Amino acid sequence: MSFSDFFKSPFSRRSDVSSLPSPPLAPEDDITAPPSEVEFAAILLAAGVTPEQRSKILKAQELLRTLPSETPVPVKRDIVEAAFKAFDVSTQEIVAAASKQIEALRAFTRTGEEHTQRVLAEGNQQITLLESKIAGVKASMDREVAAQAVRTRSTLDQINEVQPVLQFFARDVIASSLPEAHAAASGPGEGSQGESVDVQFDAGR
Repeated sequence: MSFSDFFKSPFSRRSDVSSLPSPPLAPEDDITAPPSEVEFAAILLAAGVTPEQRSKILKAQELLRTLPSETPVPVKRDIVEAAFKAFDVSTQEIVAAASKQIEALRAFTRTGEEHTQRVLAEGNQQITLLESKIAGVKASMDREVAAQAVRTRSTLDQINEVQPVLQFFARDVIASSLPEAHAAASGPGEGSQGESVDVQFDAGR
C-alpha cells in the first residue's frame, strides 16, 4: 500500500538555490498547512479496506457504545456476536476487518512520519544552501566596501598631489589678472570724469 498521495512536500524537487526564495504564501494558499481533518475513508480505501469492512467496524463500534459500561466483557461479547449473527456476520470477519483497518492506520502513520523526516531533511538542506548564499553575498558586500575604501584613499592621495600645483599657479594667475581687472574697472570712469572737467573748463571760459 502507498500513502504518498496524501502528503505533499513544501519544497521543490530542485536541490540548488539559484535565487532568493519567493515571499511566503498567504495562510489560506499554503498547501502545507496542517489539514483541518484527516480523510480516513479515503486512507482506508487506498489501503485496501473495503467500504463493507469499514461498515462492519462502524456497526460494531455503535453497538459497543450502546452497551452499559458496567456490563461484563463476556456478556458484551455475547451480545455483539448475537447481533452480528442476526446479519450473517461472523466474529472472524469483524476481527479481520478491524485488524486490517488498524494495520492500514499504522502504515499511514509510519508513512507520515517518514514524509515528515524527508521534509525536515529537505528543509535543512535548503537552509544550508541559503545560508551559504547569504554568506557569499555578505562577503561580496564586504569586498566592495574594502575596494571602495582603497579607491577613495588612492583618489585623495592623487588630489593632494595635484592640489599644490593648482594653489601655486592659481595664485599667479589671479595676481596677474588684477591690474587688467583694475584698469577695466576704473578706466571708463576716469575718462568720463576728465571729459566732465574739460567741459566745465570750456564753459568757464
